[in-house]
Amino acid sequence: MGNDAYCLSCFSLIPAGAEVCPACGARADAFSALDYREKLVHALLHPLDDVRMRAIIALGLRGEPETADALVECALRHPTDVVAGLEIVRGLARVKDIGVGRDVLAVLKERHPAHTVREAAAHALQGETDA
Repeated sequence: MGNDAYCLSCFSLIPAGAEVCPACGARADAFSALDYREKLVHALLHPLDDVRMRAIIALGLRGEPETADALVECALRHPTDVVAGLEIVRGLARVKDIGVGRDVLAVLKERHPAHTVREAAAHALQGETDA
């Protein structure tokens, strides 16, 4: 297992240096054609928490409304990862389109299973982005 890597498309464990993923058939070089935002959004699906967290932080700093729904989906897909949920709330509070930001924060306020994340979203909606 020491020579294994993750497929950049489906995140299956594959032999290091494989040009084609045996699980999904994706070519390793196809992923490099994606732009940076697409790579970050795709990384939200990664099975490793630390990889997802790096993508969450980077997307949050960018504040792009186009990625807001993907961040909400990530938070709801990993409801027990409260630290990631809180970082997602911080990122969503930075969304450049205030209407989009408020809409997605309202979703987390209403639907996230973790009380702490719901409260952070409520505070962010009130303009307290240090939640």
